[in-house]
Order: sequence, then C-alpha cells, then structure tokens
Amino acid sequence: MSFPVPHRTQPLIRHWWDTVQNAVAGLLARYAPAEDAGDDAGPLRLPRAEASAMRTAIGIFEALVRRMLVVMCAEYGPMAPLAEGTKLLFRIDECPPVPVIRRLPAADPDFAFRALPAGVPPADRPADGLVSAAPLLKRLAALADVFEHGDLYLLAMSARLRAPLKPLLAPQPKAFTDPALRPEQAGNMQHLHDVALQAQTCDTS
Repeated sequence: MSFPVPHRTQPLIRHWWDTVQNAVAGLLARYAPAEDAGDDAGPLRLPRAEASAMRTAIGIFEALVRRMLVVMCAEYGPMAPLAEGTKLLFRIDECPPVPVIRRLPAADPDFAFRALPAGVPPADRPADGLVSAAPLLKRLAALADVFEHGDLYLLAMSARLRAPLKPLLAPQPKAFTDPALRPEQAGNMQHLHDVALQAQTCDTS
C-alpha cells in the first residue's frame, strides 16, 4: 500500500524539485572555484551578510529535499535495498535536537569588525570581515548529488522509512519559519512538512 499524496502537494513537489535543483546549480556555478583556477587561488571567502543569506537558503533547500524524498518514497512504496557500500553525500536524516556549544566568536556576529587587540590576531578570527565559503559549498555539492543520483537517495530514504527511528523530526524546521519567507511560501512549506510527517509513519509494506 502506497501513501496517498494530497493533490495540493503534488504540484508543490514538482515545482520545488526543479526550483531547488536550478538554484543549487546556479549557486555552485557562481561560487565554486573554477576548474582552471591556479593552485595559488585561495579558498573563497564571502562577506558575512552574503554567507548568512546563502546559509539560510541552503537550510531551506535541505529541509525541502528531505521532505520531498520522504513523500516520494512513501508514494512509491517499498523499493529494492540500496547496494551495500554506496556512498551518499547528502545526509537524509534531520539533525538531532541536541545542544550545540559554540565558541564565543561564533556567537558574536560582529566580532570580525571589532578593533583588533595588540599583537597578532588569532588564526580563526578573520580581520577582513569575510568568512570561508568552504562549508557552504560542501553543502551545495551534497544537494547537487541528490539531483545527480536521485534514484540512490530514493532507495536510501525508502530503507530509512522502514526503520523504527524516522528520518524527520516532528517540529517544523527552523528554516521554514524564516521571516524572509512570504506567508504563502511559509504556508506551503508547513503543508509539505505536515504531509511528510504523515508519509513517514504510513505503513507501505
């Protein structure tokens, strides 16, 4: 028995799948270092505000992709097991809600703009107000891997849905409550989240 996907959800998934795929490809084309760049071209660094905006967008993309995979897998029903040893770049499970202890500089968004103390600044404190784009590019590459090898991620998610501990957390992801989202967008994301929670508990055996 497969999960009956609501009519409202189907066009949302089709739209978001293509939209996120194109957005990820566009961001990688814009920010990923060119293949012909010299070895002396240092790691890409972005202004803090730009990196923060990209981080927010990626958080929304990741949450959307996880929920779309859950709904699609529940709709298809049981699938063949994923080949043992298959490597996936994108983590299909939601992060567990555990406390994270951050270093003091990371808790202060303006630390890079404060006057430097006398002497040599610490290596982890950029003096130019820029931050490394490497972690963001890594997350974008992982998302791109989903669209390049979608069949593998469907098989992996199908297996996860049969496990006792489900891949999605019950609370709506923080990314879906970002104030920059339009009310219609936020409402549609809440809808997808609710449907995905139903889908991951549906018995599709």
